[in-house]
Amino acid sequence: MYKYLTVMFAALLQFSCSTTKPILSIGLVADPQYADQPTVGKRYYRESVWKLQQAVDTFNSQKVDFVQTLGDVIDKNWMSYDSVLPVYRHLDPGIENYQSLGNHDFSIDSTYMPQLLNRLGMLNYYYSYVKKGFRFIVLDATDYAYYSNPLHKRPLATLDKYYKSTEGQPNHQEWNSGIGEQQQAWLKQEIAQADAASQKIILFSHMPVRPEGGAHNLWNAAEIVSIIEDSPSVVAFISGHNHAGGYVFKNGIHYITIFGMVDTEISSYAILDIYRDRMILKGFGNQKGMDLK
Repeated sequence: MYKYLTVMFAALLQFSCSTTKPILSIGLVADPQYADQPTVGKRYYRESVWKLQQAVDTFNSQKVDFVQTLGDVIDKNWMSYDSVLPVYRHLDPGIENYQSLGNHDFSIDSTYMPQLLNRLGMLNYYYSYVKKGFRFIVLDATDYAYYSNPLHKRPLATLDKYYKSTEGQPNHQEWNSGIGEQQQAWLKQEIAQADAASQKIILFSHMPVRPEGGAHNLWNAAEIVSIIEDSPSVVAFISGHNHAGGYVFKNGIHYITIFGMVDTEISSYAILDIYRDRMILKGFGNQKGMDLK
């Protein structure tokens, strides 16, 4: 009898979510990594244009409120942006488009790096926006990194310190990065403002911070985790970079890594529907769906 009631309750809950309009609906894209080059292994570089167009068509038909891309729009070469960025122009009027920086976005001639923000339509390297009681915080995961230092010009000693702190760990990779003290201070301020305004928080980052010991994690993932898990307002941390995707629920926060679009023949993207008491991640292609209380 108990099992029957549990199944009935789950079915009713799913029906309720499917018939109730979400508070917000968000299109999510991770790692298109477009390049005009042949497929290598599982990476279908040229295919990312039609995959992204398919995602945009889905976002339009599902009437999402906005789209957040989690970095690595291109794999390499400045001219690659000319082929992939125009796809976003097919979003319906009223669907806002937000970008963030990934490590491959810096796989360009360094003379073009000062134009990155303008090319991607970003007002700053890290930023936030508020919608319907939610504060969305977009981190710059390329803050301290060897590949971005021609642009950011961080003190080499500090950059080396972040990198060397991971020696012997899986994320001791030069294609990873760290988030510096200045951005950390800004993040704490954003969280404090959200707490004071009774806003829930969702963070976006190219690099993940969990699972603990993940090879794709920020060099100083533990520092960022300690900041965000100190706030009861943080609901989710959504990232890319690890093309295999992933999910961890820890200390009240959903850590979601979106499957890389470039790593599949059939595409991969998601829509996150936010309800009063839960979030539903609708997966497309290789991206798995999830019911997140």
